[in-house]
Amino acid sequence: MAVSTAFARFRTAAWLGWLVDSNWADPFVFVVYAVARPLGTALILAGIYWAARGPAVRAAAFTGFWIANALHTYVTTVLVDMGWIVFGDREEYETLKLVVASPMGMMPYLAGRSMVKYARATLSAALMLLLGWYVLGIRWSWAAARPGPLLVSFALGLAASLAFGYLVAGLSMVLTRAGVTVLEGITLGLYLLCGVIFPLDYLPGALQWLAFALPFTWWYEAVRRFLLGHGSSARLAHLGDGALLGTFAAVTLVTSLAALQGYRALERHARRTGCIDQTTMF
Repeated sequence: MAVSTAFARFRTAAWLGWLVDSNWADPFVFVVYAVARPLGTALILAGIYWAARGPAVRAAAFTGFWIANALHTYVTTVLVDMGWIVFGDREEYETLKLVVASPMGMMPYLAGRSMVKYARATLSAALMLLLGWYVLGIRWSWAAARPGPLLVSFALGLAASLAFGYLVAGLSMVLTRAGVTVLEGITLGLYLLCGVIFPLDYLPGALQWLAFALPFTWWYEAVRRFLLGHGSSARLAHLGDGALLGTFAAVTLVTSLAALQGYRALERHARRTGCIDQTTMF
């Protein structure tokens, strides 16, 4: 009974997320909107690559950066949009206090609402990879891919993005709506720290250690290795496949537990200080 109830709540929240995210336009316009951003990002990256290409640019390295950019769509979409769930429900619909007080609670509600975000991120990532493969000639040999570790890495990355999404949602509960700039700053910081567009070896020493404490750094490195046959960081090249995957799993577990505890602490603070139903008219 408990499992079926939890699933029903999750399914209801997911369906609500789809209705909220798609109710402002007809399906065709909504799909165009969902497609425009990833394609625009892909074309910008392609332009940067073409402008800089030459002896100093290795095609294999750029392929790894392209794949990491596609994966980072999950981080950008889930983290920012889970914050927007809080802002929208609290200040536009004024229903956040009702969800908090309901038997469902916020955590299952946010998990269900995040499913639409994952669907949009999957569409964006797939379009970016397809554009690279068929239009820009960014290809790799499938013979080097190892499906088992690749799927495990992908699942761990999705779990990490959900856990950090909870943390961002908790932070949004104690911020005003203008705090969306903080959410954008978090995703930009992760973009620079986690080896998306350049190897971690170019970061200053202290920032490298911070990057190694983030699960997304290991996610991008693991996917590159298990899909392309090589990573991008010389500092991680000495790790065997098992060590890389094990470290990734450990970092994901520790940071996810910390993120969930952080969310719970922020929600309690929001309840105590009356932030659950505050509106800023911003």
